[in-house]
Formats: sequence, structure tokens, C-alpha cells
Amino acid sequence: MAKLIGIVGMPGTGKTTLMREWMAKREWTPDTPIQLLDSYHSDNIRLFGKYAEGETFAGTDKLSMAVMPVAIEYMKNPTHDVNIFEGDRLTSVNFFSQCKDMGHDVSIVVLQVSDEVREQRYKDRGSEQSETFIQGRRTKINNIMEEFGEKPLTGEDSLFTTFLHESPEDTKVIIRHLEQLIA
Repeated sequence: MAKLIGIVGMPGTGKTTLMREWMAKREWTPDTPIQLLDSYHSDNIRLFGKYAEGETFAGTDKLSMAVMPVAIEYMKNPTHDVNIFEGDRLTSVNFFSQCKDMGHDVSIVVLQVSDEVREQRYKDRGSEQSETFIQGRRTKINNIMEEFGEKPLTGEDSLFTTFLHESPEDTKVIIRHLEQLIA
């Protein structure tokens, strides 16, 4: 089956910055395999989302709120060996669970930053997200980590890896990890 790699984290953890740097290492062709599921492909990799130049927010955050059932349908018969995304629209226990149940190799990369770095990034990009919105994203990420975390009683491995993403060096480390997941 295919690999699914989700880059997840609170707003301001550098998901889009990470993906833009990772994308710069390949040639990408934009396409939409199914209506609403904008993506890019490069060789055997499909990247879900939109990445317009100059846009602060990108990835799956730029896709329709109705994209999840479309992405689940696509993952029933994916056209690429590796499928990767970052952003909120596909970040859910439901999406990861369904892909895992289909037999896909699911990996979740959780990005974290200190509150100070996150607040500075919000300020730098002019974010005006409410505390309610932020708390909702925090809950979503925590639910994913609880669902797919360490499984000592069942013997299963955790599906996620957590990285601190505060510096360019952190970005390089995370990109090396992504390349290992893709290989």
C-alpha cells in the first residue's frame, strides 16, 4: 500500500515554512486528481494542498472545508506511492485512522514550538486567530497524539514523531526525517 505522511502542529509551528523548503528540492507539477483535492506531484510523491507564491497560509489550509471525504476516497486507490500533507483540513484522528485501516503506512510528524516563538511568529505574520481557534487546534493535535502515541500494551509502535521547530537547523533535521520516511 501507499505511504501517508501528515505534518501537523499548532498554528505557528512552521508547517508551511518546512514544506516550502522541502518542496524546493524537487520539481512539482500542480494537479487536481479529484475535485476539491488540489495537489502537486513529483515522481512517486503527491503533496496535497495549495502553495501560491507569497501566501502566508498554504497547504491544506487553502483547501475546501469539504475536502476530507474526497481525500479519503482518493486514498482508497492512490496514484502515488507517497502522499504527504500539512495543514488543518486533513489533520484528524478520523483521516489517519481510515488510511491506516486501508493498510497504508501512516506517519505523523508533529511540530512544536515554545509559546514565545509561536507568539512572535503570530506577530510577524499578522495572525489574528482567536484563543478559541487556537485551543481547538491544540485539542485536535493532542487527540492525534493520544490516539496514535506509544502503544505499550498492544506492542504497536507509535505512528508519530515530535520535533521542536524553532530554527533553520531544526528545519534541516525534520527534512532529513521526511526523506527517510519517503525512502
